[in-house]
Amino acid sequence: MNKQEAIRFISQMYNDIIVNFDFVKIPDYFHNRYYQVTDGKKINLEEFKNHLTALKATVDKITVSPFYDTLYDEELQTLTLRYTVDVTKKSGTRGLIELIAIFEIKNGKIVRCNEISHALHHVNEFKELASISSPVV
Repeated sequence: MNKQEAIRFISQMYNDIIVNFDFVKIPDYFHNRYYQVTDGKKINLEEFKNHLTALKATVDKITVSPFYDTLYDEELQTLTLRYTVDVTKKSGTRGLIELIAIFEIKNGKIVRCNEISHALHHVNEFKELASISSPVV
């Protein structure tokens, strides 16, 4: 995968999985041995699915910004991104979260994601959203 293909792949994954909560498509993007480390908390694929379910139960709408910064290592197949996520909770509270994420892609699947997040608004209400595992309204 070259840089543009990797960016398109990750953009489409965000649209399908995070924005539209189309969890049926998870196998299209994620390797069955996928793991993620978010703000120091490591989870496997099943725990990631639980995170997505909790996220869906907590938020009304998520919008992912265009990627502000991208760095791609073609040899290692890693894509580093900086972007923001605009989130509206079911309670109506709206917040903005900045993320820096490193994705490792092997054979057309995401095998690893390391990310750090920082709530830019309503810090206390949104600081844990990137790694929640149970619904919080």
